[in-house]
Amino acid sequence: MTLNLELLNQGRMNRVMKLRNCTAVLVMMLVSGFTGGVGYGQDKSKTGGDAITQLYNAAKKEGTVVIWGPTDAIIYQRMQEVLDKQYPGIKIEHFESIPEPLVQRIIAESQAGKPAAVDVIQSGSLRALRPLIDRDMLAPYPGWEKDFGLDAVYANQRFVGAYNLTLPISYNTKMVSAKEAPKSWEDLADPKWKGKKIIIEARLVPFAMLGTEWGKPKATELVKKILSQQPIIVQGGTTVANALAGGQVSIAVGTYAYTIERLKKQGAAVDWIAVSPLPVLTSAEGVLKTASHPNAARFFAGWMGTPEGQKIRYATQGQAMEVGRNAIGNVAERIKSQQPAIILETDKTFASILEIQRELGKLLGALR
Repeated sequence: MTLNLELLNQGRMNRVMKLRNCTAVLVMMLVSGFTGGVGYGQDKSKTGGDAITQLYNAAKKEGTVVIWGPTDAIIYQRMQEVLDKQYPGIKIEHFESIPEPLVQRIIAESQAGKPAAVDVIQSGSLRALRPLIDRDMLAPYPGWEKDFGLDAVYANQRFVGAYNLTLPISYNTKMVSAKEAPKSWEDLADPKWKGKKIIIEARLVPFAMLGTEWGKPKATELVKKILSQQPIIVQGGTTVANALAGGQVSIAVGTYAYTIERLKKQGAAVDWIAVSPLPVLTSAEGVLKTASHPNAARFFAGWMGTPEGQKIRYATQGQAMEVGRNAIGNVAERIKSQQPAIILETDKTFASILEIQRELGKLLGALR
């Protein structure tokens, strides 16, 4: 079976245009309802109010925060609009790129004695930022937890969570009923799914995360059984989601729950299962020790994790913290309702995830 990538990409472009047309309205509705009156850090009844106000005053003197990472520019545009009203005097400068080359650039420029002109580095997963932790290039900041009240703080306070990416089993509701859909990861090995009915993202991240919970042998054995089902293997979670929405497959693994939720809102016949255990990636931000604007960096990274920042991100992109104290949105609500066991990517698990991912990748190589 061959995927019609041209049709998939055209469909994606059409959906993006529709999404952008309604983004501004959604943001203003959600944010205006939430941010009326004083800001989070200015309300002394909030946790750490005085400390946050002091940090903001120091940040305002610096005037700028420079962020590198994969987040769409439109999110920072919306955040800038709110900051200008609540916390004027801080300009966001953003360079959008996937994190891996940015991390290598930061390391290379540091080794050359010329620190990169960046304050905050952001990634869609903690694993991509591991080289900076290994080289002790990120500055800890206790205030994210103590003053901003955030619980997604990792690596001895060197990372703060920006949003989560939940990796469920998804299905096409026209091809598979909720009753027939897999209820466990082991159900993917059922012979009824044999013959290119399943599509899997080639990096096998959900299975690597399962390996941290089950052990590598059990995860490896499951992947072998699923590969014997002759699934379609592709690169990219968006390709996986579009193939599922287009009815080219029945079951999908390797696309995010928030992506499926967004497709559902656009009328696609898709849904996802909060299967237990449920792998959840952590998008994180860290402040470089060499940051030219350290106070603005700490303030902005902390503010993005508060309900204010989360509301803006969710209204604009559908992304948010999906587990933990500040979780919001449809994905978070389903997780809270169904309460699956969570396998959360943290600084304590990302090394194991990478190791198991490499081993599982060899199974794909053996198929070629």
